[in-house]
Amino acid sequence: MLDLSESTLLVLPKWIGYLKHLRFLDLSNCPNIKKLPNSLCELHNLQTLDFHGCGQIEELPKYMRYMVSLNFLSLTTQQQDLGGNGLQHLKSLQLLVIYGCPNLKYLFQEIQELTSLNTLVIATCKNLVSLPLGLENLTALQSLIIADCEHLDLSRTQGFQEEEVEEDGFSLLSLGMVNLPKLGALPQWLLRGSTNTLKNLTIADCVNLTTSAEWHNLSSLEKLEIIHCPRLSSLPNNMQRLKQLKIEYCPLLSQRCQQGTGVDWLNIAHASFIVLDGNAISANDN
Repeated sequence: MLDLSESTLLVLPKWIGYLKHLRFLDLSNCPNIKKLPNSLCELHNLQTLDFHGCGQIEELPKYMRYMVSLNFLSLTTQQQDLGGNGLQHLKSLQLLVIYGCPNLKYLFQEIQELTSLNTLVIATCKNLVSLPLGLENLTALQSLIIADCEHLDLSRTQGFQEEEVEEDGFSLLSLGMVNLPKLGALPQWLLRGSTNTLKNLTIADCVNLTTSAEWHNLSSLEKLEIIHCPRLSSLPNNMQRLKQLKIEYCPLLSQRCQQGTGVDWLNIAHASFIVLDGNAISANDN
């Protein structure tokens, strides 16, 4: 284990590649590092690599495909495109965090080759414009978080219109979408395979989000949080498994969910815990 997080390192030495048995390397929040040596990719036993928050890193090492034991990768880079770095060859990767990449416009089309990936976090990538088509073929993916991507258009996958995507999609257990101003409706490709599996859903600061057809088929929801989505006007139907509901700063939804009188009250009254604009409603109040 080697923890160099929040250090003042200017350069990661090339001899790092000699630490053949190293399994954990934390370089997070090292603001002065501009480049990671290619010798880093010789760490074939490395399981965790974290260099998120290293905002000066110009590009990823060339031979990351050889880091065959990686199961956790958290990265920050100045690149516009993650294609060509061999990330799709990381067959053991279970968790991928792409954070704070201000120039990033595209991920990599071969993302579906990450057959072990179960958690994907994409955050604070302000110029990301679309997600790759292969994303919905990640059959092991269970948790997806997309946050603070102001130019991301989820109605399109990279190079394809939504109607061209015919696959059944992944089966998510948890989905979080935060501060996505271009999100006008929940896209079908994102939800179609998860209607019977999605248990946790958080949507926050999506100011242009309105209701879409797929929204009504989320019958497996157990926990639903909706915060500051002023244009969202209805909840999913048939939420028989709902246990927790939180709605804040959503005037249209708040009105529909008023205890006893709102048109959606019967749809949510069975939940054991409800928070509506800061007011908690317990099961004993229902």
